[in-house]
Amino acid sequence: MEYIYRDYEYKVIKLLKSLILSVCVMSIIVVVCTILVLTRKETTTEKMVLVKEVPTKLSENNTCEPTEFKVTATVYHAVEEQCNSDFLTTASGRRIKSTEEAYDHKYIAVSRDLLEYFEYGDRVMISGTGIYDGEYVVADTMNKRFKGYIDILINPDMKVGKWNNVTITKV
Repeated sequence: MEYIYRDYEYKVIKLLKSLILSVCVMSIIVVVCTILVLTRKETTTEKMVLVKEVPTKLSENNTCEPTEFKVTATVYHAVEEQCNSDFLTTASGRRIKSTEEAYDHKYIAVSRDLLEYFEYGDRVMISGTGIYDGEYVVADTMNKRFKGYIDILINPDMKVGKWNNVTITKV
């Protein structure tokens, strides 16, 4: 009878050892997975971007970073009433020759929400305005009350207007 008891004791001990080993291995796996999740850095392919308008295409490297937006376009003049006291200097520090030659620079101002996607100096293509379609440089910032807007810098004698569903694309 003593022999049978030892045989069962041996099996129970062996089972307990394998159970403890399994628990240890599972604990290690959980710790490693937790560390990986906590230290994982977000990659550009995993980044989801929420904007006022859904981007109509992906960037060249196939990320979710939008390169094309639908915005409302308006125009502005380099005058103190529409800018500030230093109206011949844009928010990016670029100088405007004169109010009468402002359009020669091909500058635009973007609303502050778009500064997340466009930097000063970025070249962009604008389409959907008709007369002001073309390539511009992001050089200025609009008042904080505007969202999803661009402002095209023009001369005082040029046609003013407002256009909806204008496309702005990084070049």
